[in-house]
Amino acid sequence: MRLKHSLIGLLFLIAISPQLAACGEPRYPVLDSKFPAAEAKLGWIDNEHVIFHGYEVGKVGRPSPDDGHPMAETGLFIWNISHNKVTKYWNIDSQVGLCIFPGVITFKQRTKPGQDMWNVVTGDLNGAQQRQEEKKMWLNGTSCRWHEQQPEWSKDNKYRRWWLLEEHGYIDFGEQSMDPAKSRPLVLYPPGAKDGVVLPLKSDQVEVPPIYVEFEDAYLLRARQYTSDAVAAWLLKPNGTVSKIFEPQGQAWERMGWGHYFLTKKGLFLVGGRAGYDTVGTAGGYVLVDKHPQRLIAGLVWNESVSPDGCKVVFVHVLHSQAGADSFRALEAGKSGTRTLKMIDLCKGD
Repeated sequence: MRLKHSLIGLLFLIAISPQLAACGEPRYPVLDSKFPAAEAKLGWIDNEHVIFHGYEVGKVGRPSPDDGHPMAETGLFIWNISHNKVTKYWNIDSQVGLCIFPGVITFKQRTKPGQDMWNVVTGDLNGAQQRQEEKKMWLNGTSCRWHEQQPEWSKDNKYRRWWLLEEHGYIDFGEQSMDPAKSRPLVLYPPGAKDGVVLPLKSDQVEVPPIYVEFEDAYLLRARQYTSDAVAAWLLKPNGTVSKIFEPQGQAWERMGWGHYFLTKKGLFLVGGRAGYDTVGTAGGYVLVDKHPQRLIAGLVWNESVSPDGCKVVFVHVLHSQAGADSFRALEAGKSGTRTLKMIDLCKGD
C-alpha cells in the first residue's frame, strides 16, 4: 500500500511539473554566503552589494545590552557578491523597518527601550548617520526618501493611495472593500496633477504594493490572490501604459501553490510549490520560461529581492521547516546553521 501511494505521489509530481521529474532544472550558479540570515527585509544597495538582517554566532539569545531581553537578529550586514564577503553595517538586537533603494539605506531605532523617541538612520554603502526624530516625517517606501511636509499620497481618507517614486507620483487604489460593486478603475496621479490617468485595471483586481523594477523603469502589479493558485501580472509604465506579462491558462502547474512574483531579465521569478515539514517536495524558486516554470533552487525561499540590473536574485534559503528549526537551534548553540543568504545570477548559466 505504501508503495502504491508513493507511485501515485510521483505521478502527481510528473503531471504538475514535468521538468522537476525529468531533471530539467536549469543550471544557474547559486552563490551561498554561508552567513546565518534572518527571515526579514533585505535589498540591493547596488548590483554587487546586499544589505540584510543577520545573526552573529554566539550572540543569539544573549541578553541585550540595552534592556536585557534575549537578542535575536544582532546586526544589519552587507554581502559583497563579487568577493563573497559579509561585513557588519549596524548593530541591532531585533528586526528594524529597513528600507532600501539603490544607493539609499534607511531605518529607525528607538533612542532608549520603552521610549517613543526614535533615531532615524540614513546612509549608503560607505556608512550611515543617525539623527533624532523630533517631528513627524513621512517615508516613501519605494524611494526610501523622508518627507518633512505631508505628501499627497499620505493624506488620510477612505482610499488606498500608494506612493511611487517622487517623479512618478502615486496610485489611487480606491476604497478598501471586498465588495465588487465598490470596485472602480485605478488612477495614476503624476506629481502635482489634479486629474489622474485612469488605468485599465480595477481596485478589486490588483494587490498592493506595486514593486518598482529599475531595469524597466516600471512597476510590477499582481492580481489579488484569493487562493494559492497562480494569478495574472502586469507592468505599469510611469506614463500610465499597462501591459500584461502573465495570464493563467488553466495549466496544472498553476495549482502548485504560488506566493511572490518578481521581474528579472529572464522573466518572472516565482516562489512556490509545496514542501513537507522535513521534505522538499516541489518548493523552491522558479523562473517562468515560455509560460512554464523551471525550478532554479529547491527548498524554502524567503525575502526575495532582484538586483537593479535585473540579473541577480537574492533570498534567504533553507531546505525545509525541519532544517530551519535545526538551524536556529544551532545558532543558539553557537553554530552557524544552514539558513543562509543565497544568490542566483540569471545572466550567467543556461
